[in-house]
Amino acid sequence: MSSEQKGVYSPKSVLLTGAAGFIASNTCITLVKNHPEVTFVVLDKLDYCANLKNLDPIKRYKNFEFVKGDILSADLVNFIIDRFRIDTIYHFAAQTHVDNSFGNSLTFTKNNVLGTHTLLECWRANQDVIKRFIHVSTDEVYGENKMTESSEKEGSEVEFCETKSMLLPTNPYAASKAAAEVMVRSYMHSFNLPAIITRGNNVFGPRQYPEKLIPKFIFRLERGKPLCVHGKGTPRRSYLYVEDAAQAYETILFKGKIGEIYNVGTKAEISVLEVTKALIKAFGLSDEEKKWIEFVPDRHFNDQRYFISTAKLEALGWTPKVDFEEGLRRTIDWYRKNKDHWKEEEVVGALVAHPRRTAN
Repeated sequence: MSSEQKGVYSPKSVLLTGAAGFIASNTCITLVKNHPEVTFVVLDKLDYCANLKNLDPIKRYKNFEFVKGDILSADLVNFIIDRFRIDTIYHFAAQTHVDNSFGNSLTFTKNNVLGTHTLLECWRANQDVIKRFIHVSTDEVYGENKMTESSEKEGSEVEFCETKSMLLPTNPYAASKAAAEVMVRSYMHSFNLPAIITRGNNVFGPRQYPEKLIPKFIFRLERGKPLCVHGKGTPRRSYLYVEDAAQAYETILFKGKIGEIYNVGTKAEISVLEVTKALIKAFGLSDEEKKWIEFVPDRHFNDQRYFISTAKLEALGWTPKVDFEEGLRRTIDWYRKNKDHWKEEEVVGALVAHPRRTAN
């Protein structure tokens, strides 16, 4: 019986878009090291939040290739598919920072929606050779949600169906990702696109550009600056350590079922203020906690909570292994050991309370 018949997918050549970025680079490192029989080709335009250094651990591996370029170039994507005999597209590339989406939302439509549409058309032109298209999305497409009263009882499960849940995004970033998802699902229905969709929680860990909460606060503490907490710091999030996320995306590549939607995350929740205090404690500054917290105006709208079920993913054999405290320790240690990973001029604009960047 072949691996395909056993329910295990066996790709030979995988195109990963945006894999010089945070989550995708960590995923690519995991894949390249664990699967020498598979070729992994990264396509990345090296936007502000990407870093070619993210891929240093695998740059000399024989089953790894890097191409600098934009997913909006159909000619380039088609060339890569032909040149490397791509049979799988793993689509991570996206603009992802909510604050930036309040400033230049059209950039998010261009990159996240039109970029995805371009890849879908490239699949159509090469559908005889591309057997799988995995679209990486976000839990923010669900919009703000709450557990039902019965679900909060200990031991109870929440009724949750990814394929039937409404998409109710509340910011331009989430809306662009929802729009991209709808395009993917339309190709699944209209053209039999063999697709899988993933929706992920917040992820943290090494190689994350410091516009996001945890690395931003690490950078600010290292520079002796207070931590700028939006509003009262009440929004709750589930934070998944990036090694666990990478293993989740590895599991989905080889064991995921076409047509399914998989949530990627953890059930452990923590508020922004609790994250802030945990970082202050990790830096040994708890005695002066109030000194290091600066409350600033909130975003235009800040979802208080995203609740998702990871039951489908866990059924494939994946479970998170690194808890928040251990992940935080590893993350701080990595940033301290890799202070030259970004140049100062590359990060200074990201460390403000409400960054606004006009990305390409």
